[in-house]
Amino acid sequence: MTPPSSSHFNLFVSTSDPRRYLPRSATEVALVRLERRARKEGMPATLLTGPSGMGKSLVLRVFAQRMRETLRTVAISGLDCDPRTFCTLVLDVLRQEAGDDPERALLFCAADWEARGSALLIAIDDAERLPIETAGRLGALAEACSGLRIVAATSEPSLALVRALGANHAVELATPMDLEETRAFVRAALADGWATPEVRALFDGVTIAKLHRDAGGVPGEVNRLAAERADAAVREGFVPEPGRAVWKSAAEPKRRGVVPL
Repeated sequence: MTPPSSSHFNLFVSTSDPRRYLPRSATEVALVRLERRARKEGMPATLLTGPSGMGKSLVLRVFAQRMRETLRTVAISGLDCDPRTFCTLVLDVLRQEAGDDPERALLFCAADWEARGSALLIAIDDAERLPIETAGRLGALAEACSGLRIVAATSEPSLALVRALGANHAVELATPMDLEETRAFVRAALADGWATPEVRALFDGVTIAKLHRDAGGVPGEVNRLAAERADAAVREGFVPEPGRAVWKSAAEPKRRGVVPL
C-alpha cells in the first residue's frame, strides 16, 4: 500500500530504488534463493511471491542489480501488452534492434550472452498484469534458450500465470519484520528523507512499537501508518508544514541595529 497522495512528507513511501534497500533476514534469504535458481541452477522461470506490502518490488530490483556482475539484467514492469510489444520494450532497454521479429531478436540476444558464458535475465515486476498469451510466449522463449532467464514478482500467482511462464519453482517473501527490523526501517526512512528534529521526535521507541504492532510488521503498512502520523502532526499544528517555516522566516523583515549617536 502507498500513503495518501496528499501526504505532506515523502519520507514513508513504497519504493523499488535499490539505494533504499535495508537488508533484513527474510529479504536476504529470498535473494539467496533467487540467485540459486536463476544463476546457479539456470531455471528458465522463477516466481517471487508473497503478500502485498512485503517489499517484493524492492527485492526484485536489488536482485537484478546484484546479478549484473555475472548476468545481463533487465528490470521491467508487467504490462498489459502483446508478446511482440513486450519483447520490443525489453530490446529497447538493451539498446538492441527489434526488427520485424522482436521475439527472434530477443532469442538471438540471449544466445549471444550465453555464448559469452553469461545469460540474459529479465526481472518482471507486477507479473499478474501480463496477459496470459504474453506470459506464455515469454515462458516458451525461456524454455527454448538456456541463455534466457525470467524472474517475475507477483502478489497474485494464479495457476494460469504459473503454467504460462513455466515457473514451477517459487521463492516466497512472506515473513514480516520483527520489532528491531521495524525500528531500523523507520529510522532509515527518517534519515534518508532528511527529516527535521520535530518529525524525528514523532517516532520514539513507544510509537515505533505501536506502528509495528498495528502494521503486523508489514513494511507497506508501516509506511502507510507512519505517513498518517506525520500528516496528522501537521494538521494539528505539532509540526510545521515542510517548507513553511523556512518561507515564514525568510519573509520576516530583518531588524536594523541601533546605531549610537
